[in-house]
Amino acid sequence: MQAQLTENLKNIIAGIVNVESNDTNNENANMSAMTPAGQMMKFASEVSKIYALENLISPRFKDAHEKGLIHIHDLDFYSSKTTTCLQYDLEDMFEKGFYTKHGYIREAQSISTYATLATIIFQTNQNEQHGGQAIPAFDFYMAKGVLKSFRKHLKKRILSFIKIKNEIEITKEQKENTYNFLKANVSSINCSENEIKLMENFFEIKKDDLIKLLTEAYEDTENETYQAMEGFLHNLNTMHSRGGNQVVFSSINYGTDTSEEGRMVIRELLKATSNGLGKHETPIFPIQIFKVKEGLNYSENDYNLARSDFDGILETVKKQKISYENNSENKKNIFETPNFDLLLLSCETSSRRLFPNFVFLDSEFNKHEKWKMDDPKKYKYEIATMGCRTRVFENINGEKGSLGRGNLSFTSINFPRIAILTRKKVEKEILEMEKAGKFLNEKEKNNKKIKLLTEEFQKKVLETTYLAGEQLYERYNFQKTALAKQFPFMRSNNLWKGLGVKDGNEEVGEAINSGSLSIGFVGGANAMYALFDVEHGTSEVAYKVLYDTIEKMGVIADEFRDKYHLNYSILATPAESLAGRFLRIDRNEFGIIKNVTDRDYYVNSFHIDVKKEISLFDKIRKEAPFHKLTRGGHITYVELDGEARKNIGVMLKIVKVMKDTGIGYGSINHPVDRCRDCGTEAIIYDKCPICGSHNISRIRRITGYLTGDLDSWNSAKQAEEQDRVKHGVK
Repeated sequence: MQAQLTENLKNIIAGIVNVESNDTNNENANMSAMTPAGQMMKFASEVSKIYALENLISPRFKDAHEKGLIHIHDLDFYSSKTTTCLQYDLEDMFEKGFYTKHGYIREAQSISTYATLATIIFQTNQNEQHGGQAIPAFDFYMAKGVLKSFRKHLKKRILSFIKIKNEIEITKEQKENTYNFLKANVSSINCSENEIKLMENFFEIKKDDLIKLLTEAYEDTENETYQAMEGFLHNLNTMHSRGGNQVVFSSINYGTDTSEEGRMVIRELLKATSNGLGKHETPIFPIQIFKVKEGLNYSENDYNLARSDFDGILETVKKQKISYENNSENKKNIFETPNFDLLLLSCETSSRRLFPNFVFLDSEFNKHEKWKMDDPKKYKYEIATMGCRTRVFENINGEKGSLGRGNLSFTSINFPRIAILTRKKVEKEILEMEKAGKFLNEKEKNNKKIKLLTEEFQKKVLETTYLAGEQLYERYNFQKTALAKQFPFMRSNNLWKGLGVKDGNEEVGEAINSGSLSIGFVGGANAMYALFDVEHGTSEVAYKVLYDTIEKMGVIADEFRDKYHLNYSILATPAESLAGRFLRIDRNEFGIIKNVTDRDYYVNSFHIDVKKEISLFDKIRKEAPFHKLTRGGHITYVELDGEARKNIGVMLKIVKVMKDTGIGYGSINHPVDRCRDCGTEAIIYDKCPICGSHNISRIRRITGYLTGDLDSWNSAKQAEEQDRVKHGVK
């Protein structure tokens, strides 16, 4: 056995050394494994996996993993005891400063600094976890930076005016007095009439002149905010946080801050995203998620108004500006909800860049009983998600919410494998029963077969769910022995809530128990084919069996939650390399089975088969019920059959249907092709329609996030992308 292990490792390392194109080197689409640092990462990764399996994981869990019954995710990081991901509460870090390895970073004083520090936080913390990082309320956190910049620009404009008009030099005392006055009396970039009056009197400036200065300061702030957001995007797509040119798996959630400052951040972010990177390339990170909320950025009346003249309404939205001359005009809004305009702009941006995705706060399982519209910190009670789909909200060890928490680890179950073994067993039983003359007719035989298939499949799935739950508990007991000093950035800034009070040599157990342990699954559609020769998008029987199975898994997750007092949940696994790993193991053992092992991948979680001809609205309606069952994370996406930017109204309609059907988190896929030679952006088939070049970049969504190009995907996901059927609007 040891010799075989050594030989396998030798072959894997040889493939890395020789820069072979294989699924080991393409396991992570965000990593360039052929670079020197990337090779070092892969060497360490492959050796670490073997060490964990041989020394840290119980034999029954190791055996289940190696046979492909379960998959222990991020096995290479197992021995480090690190957690998967984290959603930051950035308020204290921006307003009070934060610690890094080499010193203290004081309070940020402008939107430019806020945006820069956000990227630094992302990059630094990426090295203390193995998964992604998210900002749950990007607009709320950035808003104060906009206000600080506005005061700074207004101070400069006012003092310059006074200097020129009065032909005097501005003293240091005048500068300090101006700063202190504006800090004390200007609470928004949308200055009230009372604030304008106070400035008139204090600075002895006529109102007409002051209005001009305010307008200029607003435009200065708008320009700075755009540049800050542009820099934010460029940094997160270029700052390599790990070997292999890996940039941070970063996500930002936004859409519910109704302050003018927060709204400006999102308007300029969307504008910068739509414009793209240096040569108008689509930004891959951060994954952007717009939080849709009834009464705040959506209403039926607003939707109907937008649909009545979508292009005209959108143009009106783009031209809206604050007017200080008649401040009461600022209170007027063509929509009844304050942020519906941002939803429209998000749909437009998503039609060009695939982001933002959409999370729905009104879905039954995403609501928080403490959320109130007039709460200035309502974001504390809003669901936020990691862009890949990981969801952390319910909490048995503290208050419900997403801030300062993340996923501890997750393990996935191979549904198709269980289904294949189930069918083999049941068909043998049915044959024996048939020989014994136990069936009166074919219908009775078929009904009995369905009953046995269902019972046996669910029995085996639930047994494996218990297995996965115990394996996660074993891993947690290992993780909790980590010392707080192993996570210096999270600890010194209390990023993972509760870690900040720990002494460096204390174990982290009581702090990280707010995180989630998720039991995932892969290949729901393939499993139904294996059982019934149809999948759940077509068959009511298959649909009910799959739904009931996952519902029963949730009952077991609740049992584990109560037994170990930990946040167990069911996850709709975002299988990237796993979609191929499970398939290859099963095909080697069971051969080619139609719609099961006859392709190079298994379909993700509960998704309708990607090859299934189905309208996008039917797909949404069929997948929506599964979201409430998979509270560890989920996503539903549809594939548009045309160029999205030419019909943005359809994007809005899809968002509405997702909201109305109870989708928790959704996205809209469409081709984003770009000629690298002339920059043409369109649906490009074989060659560029403008210059004839074959040098085409093709951006697609791989799970919940994007990749730089299809070429970086592993073979399984490339095969899946080729099979994805476009969903018509019916």
